[in-house]
Amino acid sequence: MVKFLISDKLTLIEEVIDKGNFELLLSEHLLHEIESVIKRPKFKKYFSDKSIALLFDFFAQKGNILHVSSDLTICRDEKDNFLLNLSIDGNADYLITGDKDLLVLDQIEKTKIITITDFLKINQTIK
Repeated sequence: MVKFLISDKLTLIEEVIDKGNFELLLSEHLLHEIESVIKRPKFKKYFSDKSIALLFDFFAQKGNILHVSSDLTICRDEKDNFLLNLSIDGNADYLITGDKDLLVLDQIEKTKIITITDFLKINQTIK
């Protein structure tokens, strides 16, 4: 997650969402997870207080925060199950991740689990 946030691909995702082609699905759990990770001392050099505020402002403006009720527990890394549940409850087309514990699943219900690189390749064909 942090690798993606500090890459240049975040801007590309913002562009895709701004075009209105895709909806950003979030949950309170995901927002807390992002916040706790990016505030760790080892990531301080990548995230100023201002950049964190801008990121969460983007989430507030462009994201759709869902209440998650699914309780699937199939990921080999249990702490990642919340992302699968968010995908199911949000009826997501894609779960974009770099996490191998999620990528190995390939798909959950109708949600394809793919990397950001693969998503951006697919998006180039979507207009």
